[in-house]
Amino acid sequence: MLHASKPDAKEGHHHHEVIPGVQSLDVYATASQLHLLTGELSKDGARTELYHQASSDAGKTWSTPVRVDAGQPAPHGAHRGMDPQIAANGDHLMAVWMTPGTDMFGGGPMATALSNDGGKTWKPGPNPADDGSTTGHGFLDVAADAKGDFHLTWLDTRGDKRGLRYTRSADGGLTWSKNDTVDAETCECCWNVLATGLDGRVGILYRDKEPRDMSISWSPAAGTWSAPVSVGGFKWEFQGCPHVGGGLAAGGEKSSPIWHAVVWTGMENSFGVHHVSSTDAGATWSKTQLIAGKGASHPDIAARGQEVIMVWDTTSEEGSHIEAALSSDGGKSWQPPVRLSNAASNASHPRVVTTTTGGFRIFWTQRQGEGATTWQSAPLPSPAVSAASTASGAR
Repeated sequence: MLHASKPDAKEGHHHHEVIPGVQSLDVYATASQLHLLTGELSKDGARTELYHQASSDAGKTWSTPVRVDAGQPAPHGAHRGMDPQIAANGDHLMAVWMTPGTDMFGGGPMATALSNDGGKTWKPGPNPADDGSTTGHGFLDVAADAKGDFHLTWLDTRGDKRGLRYTRSADGGLTWSKNDTVDAETCECCWNVLATGLDGRVGILYRDKEPRDMSISWSPAAGTWSAPVSVGGFKWEFQGCPHVGGGLAAGGEKSSPIWHAVVWTGMENSFGVHHVSSTDAGATWSKTQLIAGKGASHPDIAARGQEVIMVWDTTSEEGSHIEAALSSDGGKSWQPPVRLSNAASNASHPRVVTTTTGGFRIFWTQRQGEGATTWQSAPLPSPAVSAASTASGAR
């Protein structure tokens, strides 16, 4: 079944059932650490609280959770698919989330928190948006480039259209550049993905308005953006928002980089999760490869050299579980999918990152029975992952 928002919901934020435990999850990998940001329902159920943990051993062990958003407006509408985000450059970290406001679903401005000691302590940062609006600014993504600059993208409504914005900080999140409009009209409520390349370019993968395919735009220099290029090219005509974004990763070698993307479509006869790649810096994209069909959704992707890994959740009559597929030849061929989550749990929205040990680690959230939602993680490659070998957490 395809769940969608009505097309006139320009604010793009919707009420979701609140279940105790983990509400949101984001993970960010640097050369030496993994950084995890979770949104967890407070003990009194009054708000979502943000916590940071770090791992220096590829996700085997984690630091004690530290509160990120203390003294600031609570995250509003934090849920899988609209997760508060984190990025890091060395010991400089920033987290960003949407706060309560005045749009029809209660969404509002962004808030940020900054850390200069690897996440041990946090302080409030500024609102990166320059529109002065108290309506929703959501579906965020943030990343740091090789120079240490932070890059941020999100959706907001300016005038009567929901569009994709971008800003950059060259001082660790203390100040932000004039906002760019990357695309003035997009899908209302699918998550966006921002990635930086070794050449300094910034790419944003997002769901476009007409058709409802994924598009990508590149910034070769500050303040300039390329015309959007379709990634997948399904020509899916759909009047609504499917609540599904994609994933973007850089692989190959420095002399011959390959950009990899995972895209999802609800297009009849193409439904599912597809891999595409580009060897010309994202100007053109390969023919799509269907990796997972009926029931597959919420994908992500990571790459290192010729290794590429795709992850997604699959929904069936038995529930929802996490699967992953690995390619060792730059996405030309794929090993059979591996199931990661256990059969007793409903699991969704996986994320995957490269690790310091040369492998990959996958993160997701799951709920067993009527219990609280927890986060889980597992490494790949692995022929099978048992519940005993996974790391997990919930407060």
